[in-house]
Amino acid sequence: MKISVVLNRMAGSLLGRPAEDVVAAIETAFQAAGHQIVCAAVSGEALETKIRTAAAGDADVVMVGGGDGTIATAAQILTGTGKALGVLPLGTMNLLARDLGLPLDLPAAIAVLADGEIAAIDMAEVNGRPVLNNSVIGLYARMVQEREHQRGIRNISKWPAMGLAFLKTLIDYPRLEVELDLDGGRRRVLTPILAVANNAYDRGLGPVPTRSNLSAGILAVYIGRHRSRLHFLRLFGRFVTGAWIDDPDLEVHLVKEVTVHARRRMLRVANDGEVHWTRMPLHYRIIPDGLRVLRPRRDAAGEPLLLRTSA
Repeated sequence: MKISVVLNRMAGSLLGRPAEDVVAAIETAFQAAGHQIVCAAVSGEALETKIRTAAAGDADVVMVGGGDGTIATAAQILTGTGKALGVLPLGTMNLLARDLGLPLDLPAAIAVLADGEIAAIDMAEVNGRPVLNNSVIGLYARMVQEREHQRGIRNISKWPAMGLAFLKTLIDYPRLEVELDLDGGRRRVLTPILAVANNAYDRGLGPVPTRSNLSAGILAVYIGRHRSRLHFLRLFGRFVTGAWIDDPDLEVHLVKEVTVHARRRMLRVANDGEVHWTRMPLHYRIIPDGLRVLRPRRDAAGEPLLLRTSA
């Protein structure tokens, strides 16, 4: 395969290590596996332009190293090109990388992808913007925006800034009144948080929810009905332990599409961890097999073949 790799020099996992060493490791691994590869590490400001240049070239795969927001931007650029998206886990959460079965250790991820396969997975979208993991309105979207504000004024890293943002948002505890076109009817809800996921999250332990099935062809709509801060804190505690799906104030709907209406003209929406002010209404739909990706090879049971990385 012909592969073009674009790395964000400012990605968290690259800070503190020479980007040139990472570029050399990627080129060595993929060339050894018989691929033709071009790899470059660029600044955050030049990232989108470089991805567009790669998408316009003759590569079969455009591989991007960065956070989930950067990966979503690459997916939007690649939509309709026929090229596959490759993901290197260089961000903070690496949600799509986790769900694809990639190891989060960078050398191991490089080795697995060099022996990977191209497959189709579902893509969701809201008002034409791709959603690879989830799209959230309400408290979380406000927290993400406040997190970036705290990082800017205090010059602190993402996790301490998120802690401050969580406390500030919880004190205010805003709730949104929205109407949903859902399950063939319209209903009104008052919610602190509403999330739409590209395929449903699994039950199980751990603070980071995961999706084992990226090709079920559904949207999972999660509606918080928590009336008080105390009830919302209970949900937060359940997230930490992995028991959030059993929260009695959380509704779950599995649908093909959903539309969210509000009295406001614009609403703050966190798509794959990046906040965008988006014009209402919000129309979500699932696009089955809408994105081609480079992922680890699977065994007969559909599990990633990670043992091939041993060297």
